[in-house]
Amino acid sequence: MAVTASIGAVSALRHARTAEEAMSRTQEALDLAKARRRGSLMAWRPNVEREAQRRVNIRVTDEIVTALNERRIVMAYEPVVTTVTREPAFHECLVRMRQEDGGCLLSPDIVPVAEKLGLIRLVDHRVLELVVTELAASPQARLSLNISPDTTMDPDWWASIESLLRAHPGVAERLIVEITETVATAATPEILGRLEALRGLGFHIALDDFGTGHCGFNYLKTLPVDSVKIDRSYVSSLINDRVAQIFVSALAQIASIQDITIVAEGVETEEEFALAKAAGCRRFQGYLFGRPVPLEEIGASARASSVPRLLTA
Repeated sequence: MAVTASIGAVSALRHARTAEEAMSRTQEALDLAKARRRGSLMAWRPNVEREAQRRVNIRVTDEIVTALNERRIVMAYEPVVTTVTREPAFHECLVRMRQEDGGCLLSPDIVPVAEKLGLIRLVDHRVLELVVTELAASPQARLSLNISPDTTMDPDWWASIESLLRAHPGVAERLIVEITETVATAATPEILGRLEALRGLGFHIALDDFGTGHCGFNYLKTLPVDSVKIDRSYVSSLINDRVAQIFVSALAQIASIQDITIVAEGVETEEEFALAKAAGCRRFQGYLFGRPVPLEEIGASARASSVPRLLTA
């Protein structure tokens, strides 16, 4: 067995005046050593850009935590439609953060930063609460939510979902939990067991952004998934890329044998819709069918009548 040691170091008192500062900067130096080359030594040095980024991270951390405390983390809903009627089969829930000045940050602005700063579990817990609350209020609605790889490993999240289910019977069958390829390729027996347990409670499991990572067709045989969402890069390439056409068609054939539904993401034109449908996709999501909107915009008229607030097919 060949063993290497990566070392992070800091000059105490000169660059670290407290134990907490010394440990933080030593860990930072260790991360840099691992990123540069395993088995190397990296000593912490002051860096203007890094310090500026640290201050930004502190500010953003405070903003996210404050938004969570003030209930300014909200949902937008994007329809996922059926082949024939183009009516929503369900809605995907996308996180939004309302700002104090009246603006709104979108998922791409929030999720990567929250993951980097270690706050994504807090965000995912709040999203779960919002989604279950909406499902309980709309008895015929079906919703999907994404969970990050970090949250997948969080026992508290699994405990929360079980607790919410006990408080709201009948919700599980109308909730789709979307996992990433990262989770799929690194799935341990523990994760697989948890996914199977979710399905046993009635949940549906979706594999998100298929085709962007290292997840191959063989994973579809071992993962307990009900649907696969093809990444938008393949959908947009269907028009003139023969490889993309073969990929989507082959995936659809394999999924059909295993009773897995294929969802095409990022559909923006009628031509993309027709090609994805011809390739075997059965659900479609994209701006062609509707952009993500707040609950009040898709439910205002429904709340005034007796129909569910979130329409389903």
